[in-house]
Amino acid sequence: MKRFLLKVLIIAGMIASQNCNLLAQPYNNEWINYNNTYYKFKVGATGLYRISQATLTSIGLGSTPAEQFQLWRNGKEVPLYTTVQTGAFGSSDYIEFWGEMNDGKPDNILYRIPAHQLNDKWSLQTDTAAFFLTVNTSGTNLRLEPTINDVAGNLLAPEPYFMYTKGNYYRSFLNRGYAGMLPNPIETSAV
Repeated sequence: MKRFLLKVLIIAGMIASQNCNLLAQPYNNEWINYNNTYYKFKVGATGLYRISQATLTSIGLGSTPAEQFQLWRNGKEVPLYTTVQTGAFGSSDYIEFWGEMNDGKPDNILYRIPAHQLNDKWSLQTDTAAFFLTVNTSGTNLRLEPTINDVAGNLLAPEPYFMYTKGNYYRSFLNRGYAGMLPNPIETSAV
């Protein structure tokens, strides 16, 4: 009986190990290229951020061509604006990008039922987001191209109205989860 039970457990373990590969949890580091060096910095408020040439020189990236810079946040590449399109930076050149504070989108996997997350506007962990600057010599990197708005030659008619949806996402305190006792509707209707 012991030998039979041992064989059954071994076969069940082999089947379970094959199925676990399909159900493995993501580490959210699939975007990392391990051949690159990443420079991590944190952003705690949404706004426009600038990395000067002096800062790049202090970390050893002063002579890196502008077209090779790449910025990442939450596993997605963030578009950059560089004052020069190609070549090395001069002393007054810089990198600019729109940095957003941490939101609750990465927290979604913490919920057993993802639909139970109240909102993904604010993170339950921290409001500070981590950005990663790296150098990518192969391929194209996301860039913001400046556009000039020529209003003198504009022949478009003005829009007749404007609509905007505003959301209120409260975060002054956390819900403690206290339940209120409500009467049972079946018992109250029988009275």
